[in-house]
Amino acid sequence: MIEAIFPVAKLYTETRMKLKTHILLIAILIFIKSTCSPVATATELPRIVFSVPDTAVTAGSNGFLNIYIDNFVDTIAGFQFVLQSTRPDLVTFDFSNGGYDTSGTLTSGFELVVVHDSLPDHSVVKFQCIADLPFDPVITPGFYPQQGGVVVKLPFQTTSLPDTSLSLVSIMKLLTPFDFSDPHGNSIGTAVDSNFDTTYFICNLWENDTCASWDSSSSEILPYDSIRVDTIHFGYLDSTLVVKKEGSITIVPPVLNCDINLSGAWEITDLTCLVDYMFGAADPQTCPNPWCDADRSGQMDIGDLTHFVSFLFSGGPPPE
Repeated sequence: MIEAIFPVAKLYTETRMKLKTHILLIAILIFIKSTCSPVATATELPRIVFSVPDTAVTAGSNGFLNIYIDNFVDTIAGFQFVLQSTRPDLVTFDFSNGGYDTSGTLTSGFELVVVHDSLPDHSVVKFQCIADLPFDPVITPGFYPQQGGVVVKLPFQTTSLPDTSLSLVSIMKLLTPFDFSDPHGNSIGTAVDSNFDTTYFICNLWENDTCASWDSSSSEILPYDSIRVDTIHFGYLDSTLVVKKEGSITIVPPVLNCDINLSGAWEITDLTCLVDYMFGAADPQTCPNPWCDADRSGQMDIGDLTHFVSFLFSGGPPPE
């Protein structure tokens, strides 16, 4: 009797162990799935990231605003954008030399580059480019997928006397048109949607079974005799596929060399701050500008202190 029961008991024990092992494995898999972040698929990632950086420049200076692009999938053979300086009293675009510079950029060698000065105050620039023009024997494909490249450098000018009672930041705002094309002329990142336009007709003159005259309306007429539905397809830029990042240009008032307390003039307090800085005892609240190269030697040393003392007390030359 015992021998007859033992195999059954052994089988029962082995089955329980296997079942417990399977349950444990399932629990581990559920835990891993619930705690691990899902991996983004290719369709969830942007195809293009178009970036205007944040830039700070001193008042009255000129410069170039670098426009960056990341294209992860497509070769870009043409694109256009419109950029607006929201504070033309601070920052305007410079169109004196064509309004752009593509040297050393991704669009260097593009066969068509056009810049439009869109407003009289030079606050809006429209940029358009095509890599390869038709009927041209030279094939220019555009630029291949890459990250961090500069596509164009836009020259700008700043005001020399900004109104410091207001914000000194001009937002660089991206406007439409804003789109991209591959070498085959296909739009990149464009989605298509549909609108349905319904027209309702009511007959106001019947000739036997034929209507000789109709009245139509875009709103429903009851009773109506006939309807027509037109499907209108329209495209728009999918903001999950083409991401635009707007930047700004901040005007920084120029700092006078050796104006250590930032008062706008040279005075005894600046000399006191300079001495304190040289001995490591300056207070950043009263001496916020830690730089005084009075003799333009390229470093702060005892020569700057001597030069500054001579200027303040002996009629010597001012800090250069």
